[in-house]
Amino acid sequence: MIKFKFKSILMTMIASIALSTGVGAISSYNTNANASSKTVYDLSEWQGRLTNKKAKSLSKEVPFAILRVQYGSSYSDRTFRHNKALLDKYKVPYGVYSFSRYNSSASAAREARDLYKRAPNAKFYVNDFEAASISRRHSNAATAKWVNTLRPLVGSRKILFYSYLSFMQTYASKALSKYDGYWVASYTKKEPSVAHVLWQYTDRHYSSALHKKVDASKLRQQKDWFLGTVAKQVANTDQKVENKQGNTTNTNTEVKPDITSAAKTAKVVKLAAKKTTAKKATAKKTTVKKHVKKAKKHVKKVTHKKKHVKKSVKKHHKKKHVKKVHHKKKHHKKHRA
Repeated sequence: MIKFKFKSILMTMIASIALSTGVGAISSYNTNANASSKTVYDLSEWQGRLTNKKAKSLSKEVPFAILRVQYGSSYSDRTFRHNKALLDKYKVPYGVYSFSRYNSSASAAREARDLYKRAPNAKFYVNDFEAASISRRHSNAATAKWVNTLRPLVGSRKILFYSYLSFMQTYASKALSKYDGYWVASYTKKEPSVAHVLWQYTDRHYSSALHKKVDASKLRQQKDWFLGTVAKQVANTDQKVENKQGNTTNTNTEVKPDITSAAKTAKVVKLAAKKTTAKKATAKKTTVKKHVKKAKKHVKKVTHKKKHVKKSVKKHHKKKHVKKVHHKKKHHKKHRA
């Protein structure tokens, strides 16, 4: 979700032509969405502050949006409170994410609590863990602590995990099963085969509502699965503008976690862990063989050295014995004379 600005005259011209002619696509990756579509955007200060016009247009373009709330615990996104207020005004549902910077289980818990404190009325929450500030040895425990800390605070609302596939397998494969779903990032034409509920497929999607390129993801669950219900309205003391939409509980429309999706995710995670264990076992076996070979070589060397020493001692004793006999003969000869 880290943004980089690329300016291209050619792409700007194409975008202008598309807007003026009513064509809704710049490429196969950049198709415009609508509120009933399965394409959503994630927004942060990199996309700037929304205006009333943009927020109103956005309500007709996407089923919901995902806003960044913080970068770690210490940095709050500069546009979150403003953008959140406008989305509330034009009734655009939103989920939130925290770009994780935790380096221990304790800091992971703190980041989770701060995310809820800053956005208590979000429809769902996301742990965006894509840049490690923690060792592989402790990352799974910390990632599990993040979701376990947030779980009792958000009730039935969904908690998702976001990351690239390779990063997830390296740093969070064991903790993933504790989340309600996986939001996979993969800017490829072929969709990842790993079980997921959202697929972030590009950072070049052109939004007609925002007049710029944004990160876009495709839903792999129904809209209601993400939005669920909010049990009661919570006062947000960290925000200047309060949520006045009056969300209420509706037990008939509450959506429970997708068991099939969770089972598939757990299966993939288990397979990845099994492969990692097998790889470690092979490496350990190779190391043991090397040590045994080295030890045998050392024993052989020591045996040879002992043999050499024994031979030298024997030779030395022999010389000494000859010298002694020679001296005895000489002494006997002198005595006879």
